[in-house]
Amino acid sequence: MKQPRGAAEVEALLAQWSQRDDEAGNRAAARRQTALSASGASLVRDYEFHKKPNDWIHLDWLRPIRFVYRNLPFGLRMALKKRLAR
Repeated sequence: MKQPRGAAEVEALLAQWSQRDDEAGNRAAARRQTALSASGASLVRDYEFHKKPNDWIHLDWLRPIRFVYRNLPFGLRMALKKRLAR
């Protein structure tokens, strides 16, 4: 059976993983900066989400209604869908 790792070993692994993560982040930042300077752009804008016509479906107050609807038996759901589509 495997023995659990000691606290010192866990701390050493966390420090090693943190260092590896920092190195990867620095490499990614350098690649991004290189790509930006090559393209002549000075700043990359964040993606902007646009409102869509059916975004009302995802409003918080509809969550319980969607939950109940999704958990209805399939036949009842289809009958309700046909009735509402008229």
